[in-house]
Amino acid sequence: MTSQPIVDPFTYVLIPADDAKPVEERRFEGKSDGELRHMLQRYFRHQLLSRDQELAMKRHLVAKSEEAARKQAAQGDTADATAKTPVQHAAEEELRRQQQDHMIEQYLDNTSYEIVPVVMPMRETHYVGTSLYVDDSGSFKDLPLNSRASTVAQRDIRGDAFLLSNRDDPALDEWARTDCTAAAYEHLHAHPPKQAYDTADRAQMNKTALLRDADSKRISEADIEAAAAAKTAGNAHFAKGDTAAALQAYTTVVELTEGRRDLLADEAAATALRVTALLNRSLCYVRQGQTAAAATDARTAAHLDPASVKAQYRLAQALLADRDYDAAEPVVQRFVELGGDEASATALQQQLAEGRRQLKAEMKKKFSKMFA
Repeated sequence: MTSQPIVDPFTYVLIPADDAKPVEERRFEGKSDGELRHMLQRYFRHQLLSRDQELAMKRHLVAKSEEAARKQAAQGDTADATAKTPVQHAAEEELRRQQQDHMIEQYLDNTSYEIVPVVMPMRETHYVGTSLYVDDSGSFKDLPLNSRASTVAQRDIRGDAFLLSNRDDPALDEWARTDCTAAAYEHLHAHPPKQAYDTADRAQMNKTALLRDADSKRISEADIEAAAAAKTAGNAHFAKGDTAAALQAYTTVVELTEGRRDLLADEAAATALRVTALLNRSLCYVRQGQTAAAATDARTAAHLDPASVKAQYRLAQALLADRDYDAAEPVVQRFVELGGDEASATALQQQLAEGRRQLKAEMKKKFSKMFA
């Protein structure tokens, strides 16, 4: 990501906590991200703490500070501490109180906003991410629940909220603010993302970072040429009956085509090459009895090319070989819907029926012995 974000004028959305107030499109006309941050901070500082809330916040921070001081003292040199004179103790206590007051005032002055990720900038979103910017002390200030923002975030949001978008493409080292319209908000409100993100969830954030790393891998035209050659070699090995060598060659194709195919001159051809390698490797895995790996490759291929009849056929083969008949049934049906040839469809349906019959007989025999 570039160190200085590109900020041209863009549209963003204000979601008031008061449901009676309409969602409002706004336009940022500033020139820097610093201006934007200052604008947001200024807005949220208007949602000030009451005097009682400020005192309660100070008491909370004092308690935290004193707890930290006690822990530090417990780890220090007790003998040295007891050797100090009352005057020294008093001076240290006064210094600590002043530092404490300064910390509290600084905290209250710096109270700003929290960024709540809603949509991560990933390949499927064309690297456009969307986040809510909310008061980071909304709960403590006892601000009203923002039901509309809470629906979008899938967690409680207090006070007014802003919805902003940015484009963040790791492969291009590109980061820039982009328009977030009222229509985009309406879509998110009607169809909240299936996954809610929590920046405090380290495992979730690490997983997201790994996916982002994969999206940063660029593929060269030389990689595609090498992948095509590996596919040809794999086909030759398979024709000779050398399944292990064929599997290795197809694995090379899969590895070389993993990355940003969308940045290539011919993305479709590169994706087709990857799909073919996955399906061929799936068949090799079936031949080797690695049915779970075979199903994984076929599913990946079907995801890349949902209209692929061959992908559904390979997936059905793998699932039937794995004796996962419940999962195989809709795949066989999808194969038929996509226009799979009648002979293959009939063969798959027969394998499905016979497999279920055999499994049922085996289970009956097993349980009859258990309860005889």
